[in-house]
Amino acid sequence: MKPFKSNSLVFTVAGALALSSISIPAAEHTVKSGPFEQTIQLQATGMPIVELGENAIHPISIKPEVWSVVKIEKFLPHGSSVKKGEKLFWIDTEALDKKIEAFTKERVKQRLVLNKAEIDLASKKAATAESLAKAKLDYERFQENYDYYKKVTKPQQAIDTEYKVKRAKDYLSYTQEELDQLLKMYDEDGLTEETEEIIITRSKHSLADSQRNVEKEERVAHYKKSIATPRNDADWSISAVTKKRVYELTQKKLPIDLKLKELDLAKLKSDDEKAEKQLNDLKADRALMEFKAPADGVLYLGEFQGGKWLTEEANKIVRKGGVIPASMTLMTIVPVDAKLKFNAFLSEKQKRIFNVDQTGSLRLNSNRWVSISVEAELVNEHPNFSHQWLVSFTAKDDVGAAALAGAMIGSKAEVSIVTASEDNVLSVPTNAVKSNPDGTYSVKVMMAEGDPKVTNVELGRQAGDKLEVLSGLENGQVILTP
Repeated sequence: MKPFKSNSLVFTVAGALALSSISIPAAEHTVKSGPFEQTIQLQATGMPIVELGENAIHPISIKPEVWSVVKIEKFLPHGSSVKKGEKLFWIDTEALDKKIEAFTKERVKQRLVLNKAEIDLASKKAATAESLAKAKLDYERFQENYDYYKKVTKPQQAIDTEYKVKRAKDYLSYTQEELDQLLKMYDEDGLTEETEEIIITRSKHSLADSQRNVEKEERVAHYKKSIATPRNDADWSISAVTKKRVYELTQKKLPIDLKLKELDLAKLKSDDEKAEKQLNDLKADRALMEFKAPADGVLYLGEFQGGKWLTEEANKIVRKGGVIPASMTLMTIVPVDAKLKFNAFLSEKQKRIFNVDQTGSLRLNSNRWVSISVEAELVNEHPNFSHQWLVSFTAKDDVGAAALAGAMIGSKAEVSIVTASEDNVLSVPTNAVKSNPDGTYSVKVMMAEGDPKVTNVELGRQAGDKLEVLSGLENGQVILTP
């Protein structure tokens, strides 16, 4: 049994190798002129036509200024018919209502603080002006006193001191002269009575007092000249520097203190404006959460954007407990009698041969046996992020409009556009053409001798599996196809 299986395996491999070496003969194709029709096939979706006025569609979204947590409690379902002013969503606003209440109370305190700061600033302005005036007056008076000291008080003190010394000396001289006269007079009498003795003694005491007074006045004069006056000069000089520094500092400091007070008030005013705006924004956000219908119509989940009906993101959000993101369209209100267009997207290859004037026919997937003549509008001259071009189709006449009357938003359809149609066009199968490295194209033409000849051809348009031949081949020639 084993040798038999081994031989069978050898036979099978050998047979496979033999079959692989057999070449399959190429098919022959006779080149003929005939009908040539170039078409674009598109899948389209029914969308409401965006209009103004009563027929406008209304996206439902919210863009709160400060409040971020917008949680859904209840909502009208997709497809609901609504009237203008009817509520669409019910939102949990308890936290926001408490925030507004607390903020309103806080605003009363903020306004009182601001009013007090305004009063304090007015008082500070008056006090600053008074303090600056007083500081100036005090400094000017000190300068006047200092100047008077240098010009009058100091020189006069020196004169008075010298005068007191001189007067003491003069009085000593008078007292000495008086004693000398008494002694002389009593000596001439040759007799000194007890009374005269008393007078002489008293005169001598006066002389001693005068001598001590002279010494005292000389000491006082010396003290004033060598100690007191230099000290007074130093005190006045230091006081002048101090007074000037204090005055200049006061001139700088008081306006700065006032400016700081003004800045504090300006900040309080700014904070007050911000707080007022925040409160107003909170109230405005609260009003937004009423979500009332701006017009009559039908609710459609999601939004109509970029030629598409987008529902995926809205479907995730529109649910009990869903948190609504800012500026996101949740639903769209579409008028009951809204007109439809059918949107499709062209590839780059299709865009190259597309023309808005070309004939188009539309067949609804729900009724493929009715062909509707449509006209096209290229919505965007430039591609979207998927490198596609949006094109819209609408009924070309009243008959087509009547046929589309039963279509609904989201209805699917197939659109055919004939981009070229001619009767006598020379064409070849696409698989018969070879693209060469030098940028040319060629086919294999059967010759009378039986051997094929590689012949370059110039190509034109493509229609399905056909390529238009502009030159290089003639009607009736036979070419090879793989």
